[in-house]
Amino acid sequence: MDQQSAIEEIALIKRVIEESREFTCNSGKEIITWGILISIAVFASYGAIIAGYGHLAIWIWVVIIGSGWIFSIVMGIRKRPSMENLGVKILSYVWTSCGIAMTILGFAGTISGGLEDWAIAPVFATIMGVSFAVTALVQKLNWVLYVAVAWWVGSLLMFLVRGLETMPIFGVMIILFMVIPGMLFRKQWRDQQAHPDTK
Repeated sequence: MDQQSAIEEIALIKRVIEESREFTCNSGKEIITWGILISIAVFASYGAIIAGYGHLAIWIWVVIIGSGWIFSIVMGIRKRPSMENLGVKILSYVWTSCGIAMTILGFAGTISGGLEDWAIAPVFATIMGVSFAVTALVQKLNWVLYVAVAWWVGSLLMFLVRGLETMPIFGVMIILFMVIPGMLFRKQWRDQQAHPDTK
């Protein structure tokens, strides 16, 4: 590789990092919104099961997850012009793909009986770890990698716990490792807007 090619490659990597950071910071509100929706679904369905209305749990998820996808589609249409950026495309595809995977596993896995109810939470946690790990790699943010590791550790814990107790554990993890990181992304975005020279 000659010097000019190396310079161009470094410039491309830098551009991808900058663009992806802008995307994730802007998407902080999406991460926060999804985190709030999922935590509501988890605790509401857990409460329904405990109260003896387990048949309502699937409908709680249908309504809440359906609302989340409508929100994401609307947000995606609104920010469509920025999708030309490579960094934006990478993270958008990763998060959307993981979201689709979790939706399929959550509904098809439950309805078909392919996944036991208690196993859905640790499976989701494993996928969330992948989303944050790729984000950490693309953006070169160590603290985001720690979030990914926390998801994987939590997944292992839930696989050991088994049973209905995985649901409240997962709900707490959503708040700690999705909503709070989303808030940190939003704070970073606001700081960049207030001080654009520090990007």
